[in-house]
Amino acid sequence: MTRSNASLGHVDFGIAVVDKPEGMTSNAVLSRVRKIVSNKRAGHTGTLDPFATGVLVIGVGRATRLFPLLQAKRKRYSAILHLGSATDTADLTGNVVESCPIMTFSSQDLDRIAADLIGRQYQIPPAYSAKKIAGVPSHVLARQNRAVDLAPVEIEIFSLVLGAAESPGTVCVDVECSRGTYIRTLGEKIALELGTVGHLVSLRRTLSDGFEIQNAVALERFDSSSFIELERILADFAVARISDSAFEHARHGHPIPLGDVSYLRPSEAVGRDQGGLVAVFRDRPALGSLAVADFVGMYVVSETATLVARMLFVS
Repeated sequence: MTRSNASLGHVDFGIAVVDKPEGMTSNAVLSRVRKIVSNKRAGHTGTLDPFATGVLVIGVGRATRLFPLLQAKRKRYSAILHLGSATDTADLTGNVVESCPIMTFSSQDLDRIAADLIGRQYQIPPAYSAKKIAGVPSHVLARQNRAVDLAPVEIEIFSLVLGAAESPGTVCVDVECSRGTYIRTLGEKIALELGTVGHLVSLRRTLSDGFEIQNAVALERFDSSSFIELERILADFAVARISDSAFEHARHGHPIPLGDVSYLRPSEAVGRDQGGLVAVFRDRPALGSLAVADFVGMYVVSETATLVARMLFVS
């Protein structure tokens, strides 16, 4: 894989979806992007294990402030579960700690197990995970052979499809689940239901925070065209423009009267719902589509018939 990307110079605002390559940590990918955009202020919305690939949503500069608004509840993964052996990490990077015969199973068995696992449930995160204990990642403690005691976390499986993979003794897993779900742990549970043990040999995230794998760009191809259009980023919010006079008040954090607001989408009614979020832009038609330079901020519709700033992007 090519390891060099041309620097784009300082990028102050942008969100991109990187197809994380296998063998790299999420932070290593983020470090590469920081160098490309010449900005240390960058982050991602959710870690992927080093052996995993797929959707890694990265924000640069001021765009990282949008993360709390963009982080959706659902994620989607495709994985391959290898039956008959368990590892200490629940994936192919770990050491085998248990072996067990593989019982014969049918497609009906897989369908039954998948149906039984759909819904809300509690899951204990794996010891080799980024979960912190007294500020220390649990995987660090586990590699030091120290005790790891993680509390169960409530998760939800929205859909689960299991099928026999091409290789004998392996199962394809396609799952849509809530944030915080560990597919490695789910894989171990599926293996247990099949009367054996198992570990993941591949894991690919295909949906995260509303962005699908089709939106992703390979890390070695990351350039200025990799950033997602502002219209796409704000697709789930009402969008409005304000006049230059209203802008002068807004840039100092003052509320914006609804009478000074011109809604673009999805409708004026949605934007007027109390507590609703509205992305506000300065009205400069000559610039055409929504421009970062005109992005005033995210506002909340208040009970006093005004828009009140939740986060400002202008000074």
